Amino acid sequence: MMKQTFAVAIGGAAGQGVATPGDIFAKTLQSSGLHLNAYNAYQSIIRGGHTFLTIRTGPEKVTNMGDRST
Repeated sequence: MMKQTFAVAIGGAAGQGVATPGDIFAKTLQSSGLHLNAYNAYQSIIRGGHTFLTIRTGPEKVTNMGDRST
């Protein structure tokens, strides 16, 4: 059983299909019983920007994308 959270980031040029594999990965993690927080960052598509998806997951509720404060 996993005891810590971890983050995975997927990125690519706009139109390369970053969102679809990210959605599949997030649903797989969720169906495995893990909690997650996902964040999509879309740059300007007009200028050929990039798309980034960051997923943070763990066995307990994940409320942010960074480290916990102590």
